[in-house]
Amino acid sequence: MALFAAPLLGAMLLMAPQLPIAVLQSGQRVECVTAAIGDRELETPLGVFRCPTDPVVKLVDGTQQRKDFRKLRRLKVIDDATWLQDLSTAGQLLELATACQELLALDAQNVLAYEALERWGHQLDAVPAQLDREQRVAWLWDRAASEDFPQSILAGAQLLDEVSQSSQAVNNRVVSIRELRSALRSKSVVLRRTSAFVAGRQRQFSLRELLLEISISEPLEVVRTAAAAGAHEIHAHSARQYWVQNLARGSDAHRAAAAWNLGRYGGADALQALIHVLAADQHAPGERFRFAERIIEVVSNSDRNALDLGGFNPEQQEVDFRHPSPELELLDWDSTFTVTKYGDSLRAVLLEALDTWANSKSNRDTAAWLEWYLNVWLPARP
Repeated sequence: MALFAAPLLGAMLLMAPQLPIAVLQSGQRVECVTAAIGDRELETPLGVFRCPTDPVVKLVDGTQQRKDFRKLRRLKVIDDATWLQDLSTAGQLLELATACQELLALDAQNVLAYEALERWGHQLDAVPAQLDREQRVAWLWDRAASEDFPQSILAGAQLLDEVSQSSQAVNNRVVSIRELRSALRSKSVVLRRTSAFVAGRQRQFSLRELLLEISISEPLEVVRTAAAAGAHEIHAHSARQYWVQNLARGSDAHRAAAAWNLGRYGGADALQALIHVLAADQHAPGERFRFAERIIEVVSNSDRNALDLGGFNPEQQEVDFRHPSPELELLDWDSTFTVTKYGDSLRAVLLEALDTWANSKSNRDTAAWLEWYLNVWLPARP
């Protein structure tokens, strides 16, 4: 019997995947360290993956697939977004982490690289099993400050699922406001991004003003968009009014950031502002015209105070930073909506922001968007 055991064991070792990818019942693929058919929890190179209702049905070797992806990328058959999406779908975790680092070395503002790993961070558990529940947030916060990019971004994403969703929580499952305020000024881009997200998740009202400023004036998109997401989560109405204020009258750079924020996070109410600013396209300073039952006035100068935030009690969620009725939009504060003249660059951003808002690639130009708003969107409103 022993004579057959050694060859059989050798054959099994030869057949073991060099780069094991677990295929789950649902079809999802996850790179793992080891796995067996029927497993409902996997140890991956980046943390534990739990799939209690989706067991492993097959193991495959991802070695050749990884080489194929590299070749396609080298030959420029696939672009950055497709490369990261394909690696993620294939469950190639280590290769995905490597690819993200390579892209960020070329472009520190590559948001796709952050988002690709963050999606996995919400699915993996990197916290040591021996730690108590009350210790998990502190461990993840420390890990988020790591200089290892994949580890820090994965920990930051997992942290969002662990913290208490209230600044008033009395437990160890929150990051203190002192730590968040300090992290928002950190030299680490990852930590600044993570802290902005966490401040929003914890509804940290006392950081609302800081997040709003960062959401407009921060030069790095990966931090700016996180601050916008955090500000929106803390108080969507005041965030939207601030972005509308800067889109209408702010400096060129701030107007572009405001448009993006409205497209991503403004919700249904953002459309009105984006369209009304777009309506000012091709109108000269000094012109006043009627659009959708509102007077729009075009001026040549920017509002130097557009970035200013009026004082307000940060614990009063029901009021806006300029104290209007919580139901009132900035467009309704006056019978005339004033817009600073803009050029081709901001027009292009507005059109892309509208596509982002609509979650589609419409290819509409200015005239097509205005026509759609007047003849399709408005008539369908109650």
